[in-house]
Amino acid sequence: LFSTNEHQNRYFQLFSERNIVDPKYISIDFFKDESFECYTIFKNFGVLDFMSLKNPVYPDLVRVFYSNLEIRNGVIHSEVKKIPIVIDQSLFFDLSKLSNQGTLFEGTITDAWKKDYSHPNACSLIYVDDADMSGCLLARSIKFDYRIMHYIIVWVLLLRTTNLAQAIEENLILIWALITGQEFSWAHLIRSRMNKALRVNASLPYPHFITTILEHFNVPLDNKAWVPVKRSFEIGATMIASFGYKKTLENTWVRKQDFQVVDPDDRAPSPPPQDPSSALLSDVLNEIRNLHFFVGERFDSLDTRMTHLEDEVKSLRRLSE
Repeated sequence: LFSTNEHQNRYFQLFSERNIVDPKYISIDFFKDESFECYTIFKNFGVLDFMSLKNPVYPDLVRVFYSNLEIRNGVIHSEVKKIPIVIDQSLFFDLSKLSNQGTLFEGTITDAWKKDYSHPNACSLIYVDDADMSGCLLARSIKFDYRIMHYIIVWVLLLRTTNLAQAIEENLILIWALITGQEFSWAHLIRSRMNKALRVNASLPYPHFITTILEHFNVPLDNKAWVPVKRSFEIGATMIASFGYKKTLENTWVRKQDFQVVDPDDRAPSPPPQDPSSALLSDVLNEIRNLHFFVGERFDSLDTRMTHLEDEVKSLRRLSE
């Protein structure tokens, strides 16, 4: 795996036990059939390819890649299995399809945006009217469409492993930039997150994108432990349902407590009654769909636990050798 003792020592001292962030991805098939504003915004910014990337993950090689990672002047340098990896900005675009043009945003407000951005104005744009602004800003108080955007940001783009229910300032700035059409370099933003992962005990992001890099540089992947693409990594209908929403027959999403509620004053002449068997069939199909997702996620959870146990056993074996 290593060309020098220095690389090997750095790996075992700082990276061999690092947590790897789950490689979440959005379901293009789901989102393209919906009418969410956030999907159109992400599409216009050209990030759908990166957000929908699906690859198996090679945990040991991901850790090796990050243990040798250096980013100098926008150029990525690393080494895996003694194969040097150098990714300039042009190649990074080819691999990620992320734009390198625009403001260099890294999570804090930039000089170019200071005259247009203010925290109160961003909150009024993003949050529902009755949101409590006195304490921590919670994702559940974000307007429906922007809440979907926030979820994708923290699980796919600006990855976090803690306090996911809280909207921190960098999330608000990014949502504001997306809504208002600010041009910024997505490539620079993702590279900056990769660089931040070099901090002590930081989780390692974008493992499925690392697979793309390894494949490009013909790093041998045979005989290495790998994690397949799992159903639980997909962001789609189950994510919307987890917010407490349900889809109506009119193809819109409403809160479950508001589902099929009709104001008596707004009632129109009743349509012909629905065939009870048709309504029952619809309910049964919904329950089957929910059960399908539930069972799939439980199997994925067990598989993830087994993978973690295998990694721990390998680590113990290395220590005993």
